[in-house]
Amino acid sequence: MKLQYRTAHRGDLTALVSMLANDPLGKTREDNATPINPAYIEAFKAINADPNNDLLIAELEGKIVGMLQLTYIPYLTHIGSCVA
Repeated sequence: MKLQYRTAHRGDLTALVSMLANDPLGKTREDNATPINPAYIEAFKAINADPNNDLLIAELEGKIVGMLQLTYIPYLTHIGSCVA
């Protein structure tokens, strides 16, 4: 078994929200209802449209088992650059 990594797609959103809701904190703050809350769709669109964000998922045997949102931010070091 080998983990596979890829960029998240809109079709992954239900599984991602379900994963977020599946812990003690997530159960109190996430909305795991069906159909999916439109706020998650809008957030996904905004993340996906922003070149400073990457939403990545990890799959094991075709099942989503993890995710990572990577946000690139500018900073003062390196003469104010945004190094990826």
